[in-house]
Amino acid sequence: ALAASSTQGALGRQYDVRAEMQAQTQQLDAEFVAALAAVDAEFGGLEASVQALDAQCQGLRRHVDRARRAAGGVAAQAALLADEQRELGLRQAVAAGLLQQFTLSADEARALERVDGAFFAALDALHAKRRACQALAHVGAQQAAAGDLQRELARLEERAHAALLRWTLAEARALGRGDAPAFSARLGPALRRLESHPALFAAATEEVARARRAALHGAFLDALVRGGRSGTPRPIEAHAADAPRFVGDMLAWVHQAAASERELLDTLLDDAAARAQLLAAALDGVARPLEMRVQQTVAALDAPDAVFRIASLLAFYAEMFAAACPPQAPFVEAVRALAAQAQARLGATLGALADAAVAAVDAHGASPALDVPAPLHALLAAAASVLRQHEDAALHNGDAALQDEDAVVACVRGELARARAEIRGLVAQAGRLRAHEQTMLELNIAAAAQHALGAFPAMQAQCADDELVQRLQLQLLDVLKLKSRLPFDRQGGSAELVECVEQFNRSLKAAMDLDVARLVSRLHNHALARGVCEQTVQLFVAAYAQLHQQIMAADPPPPLRERLLDPDTVATLL
Repeated sequence: ALAASSTQGALGRQYDVRAEMQAQTQQLDAEFVAALAAVDAEFGGLEASVQALDAQCQGLRRHVDRARRAAGGVAAQAALLADEQRELGLRQAVAAGLLQQFTLSADEARALERVDGAFFAALDALHAKRRACQALAHVGAQQAAAGDLQRELARLEERAHAALLRWTLAEARALGRGDAPAFSARLGPALRRLESHPALFAAATEEVARARRAALHGAFLDALVRGGRSGTPRPIEAHAADAPRFVGDMLAWVHQAAASERELLDTLLDDAAARAQLLAAALDGVARPLEMRVQQTVAALDAPDAVFRIASLLAFYAEMFAAACPPQAPFVEAVRALAAQAQARLGATLGALADAAVAAVDAHGASPALDVPAPLHALLAAAASVLRQHEDAALHNGDAALQDEDAVVACVRGELARARAEIRGLVAQAGRLRAHEQTMLELNIAAAAQHALGAFPAMQAQCADDELVQRLQLQLLDVLKLKSRLPFDRQGGSAELVECVEQFNRSLKAAMDLDVARLVSRLHNHALARGVCEQTVQLFVAAYAQLHQQIMAADPPPPLRERLLDPDTVATLL
């Protein structure tokens, strides 16, 4: 029982404990529910907040999605911009290199503002950069940049050359101060730099030509009138009375001036053609005063040899000037024209002597002695002097043979032939001389020509007398036949023939009418006279032998046979 009561008591205590615990648990649950209600309320507010946050997150997500999509395009653009930035960096580096290589430095740009030693170095650098830029223009990737640089360099180069031209023109004017002017050492390089610009170079060289033309003009006039500074050399016009020396001194002065001018131009220009053009332009300054004095001098001369010396000098110097200047330069043409005028004057002076010889014969007729007119001797002497000088000039120039077509020889030959032809016509027209006497006068003239001109091969035709000799022999044969009274060309009776033979025999023995030597005694060439005499006698004896044969063949009567001399006897008596 005790045990049962103890057990019951224990169970009661357990029930109490359990109830107490249950009560406590319920209290705790109530407290928990109460507390949980507060928590649930808090969680409800938190849930509302979370839902609000979720809604905001959804909106943010949408914004983020849109931003992500937008950010994708921006990234691509950023990548493109980065690539462009890298390319721009490369271009900037290339541009910096191009600017350094193809543009002038500040010092070079300042050097181009004033023409001095640094100017030419800067100009050369500018030219080199422009040539390099032109080569760069052929590279496809650099054409645009090269074009811009090239235009800028061209602008700088144009401005530099304009400044250089202004300086060159100012310096060129100093070249007009005398025949040996002092000038800047930079003038030559300046002109050579301008050669690549034809318009600028033409303006510069024209100013140089104008200055040198004026300088040579003044120097030539001083040399003519004043001479040297101390009186040595004397003025060229002091020798004006000696025409060949006067003209020769003027031409020698011009030749020396041309040589000095060539040396001056050699220091200024590299282009040979430009130097020749400038030399010709400078010599134009002396053309007019030289032309006037030479024309006056030549026009006043009457001596053919002096005129020829001047003509020869002019022709010689014309070729020398043509070798240094352009062949068709005005100065060269002026000297050639003077040479042609002197050549024409030579023909006029020879023609005047020929006219004087013709006039002397016209006024006084041929002399009884068949002498050559004195004016014709003067013509021959002048012709010989001219031909001698001409031959010497030809030998000096390396041409030993005178050509038949030569103007000088043709002039001499023409005037001499004209004088002889007119004298022959006047003598024949006057009728004072018989035919054989006219021929002997022509032979005397030919002998005089042979004596004066026989040494010149080109004049042999004018000195030849073979035709005249043959003509004289035939004329003398006719004279002998006429004086012999023999019937060479007609037939007569025996009585008439006997009388003719007797008269011929008397004339032959008297040695008067049939004296051929006396007929040719007025020939000045005695050897020629002897030859003509012998040939004429032979012709007459041949004609007589033919007549003798005809008479003997006709069986003449004894009186005629006795009186008819044989040809050998006639030849011996003649």
